[in-house]
Amino acid sequence: MMIDEPTVKIRVEHLTFSYGPRTVLRDVNASFLRGSLTAVIGPSGRGKSTFLLALNRLWEEVPGARVQGNVWVYLDGGEQLVSDASFPVTELRRRVAMIFQTPHPLPMSIYKNVAFPLKIMGIRDKNIVAEVVHDALNHAFLWEEVKDRLHEDARRLSGGQQQRLCIARALAAKPDVLLVDEPTSSLDAHAAGVIEELLMALKAQCTLVVVSHYLEQVRRLADQVYEVTNKALQPLS
Repeated sequence: MMIDEPTVKIRVEHLTFSYGPRTVLRDVNASFLRGSLTAVIGPSGRGKSTFLLALNRLWEEVPGARVQGNVWVYLDGGEQLVSDASFPVTELRRRVAMIFQTPHPLPMSIYKNVAFPLKIMGIRDKNIVAEVVHDALNHAFLWEEVKDRLHEDARRLSGGQQQRLCIARALAAKPDVLLVDEPTSSLDAHAAGVIEELLMALKAQCTLVVVSHYLEQVRRLADQVYEVTNKALQPLS
């Protein structure tokens, strides 16, 4: 059955991804619905995280990486070709943001970490910045834990808090899509549970593509599932 185009947020057509002579993904076709959480599963080293790199041109930062095929993201009422060099990569990665497996808070305060995207976007009004920082931390389930220590070094936060901080930093730029790579792999059960609850809540704001090794987590969270097998993505019912 054909999916009405306006419901599709990301469309992948005949994507092949190689590192030098080694092909990791071949002729991948997939669609990701707006306002949904799609899980990408499969054994380690088969290309799950690599696939995420293709969705916002992060592969350009990897020596020897090469991509063929097309990835389209529905933005501002029309489809945007991800590989279109005329579309600024900074704007693309703001709209299609990446959350890495290991959180990387910037060496600055909690407040400045979340405000950093606004600085890059040229937003200087202190009242606007303060409101965005508050909203982003609140949406990331972190505000109540850090509201009295906003000017402390963000690197002093726990692992789970650092992951939520990185999500808040991405949310400050109001992304359309969040690409999330193994967000709970290094967290204890409580911290992982908070992240899972957060991801479910974020579907109201953006489309999520989440790489996960944990099948129980996938069953709890995912609206649709793709499995990496034989260098392709196969939809699971």
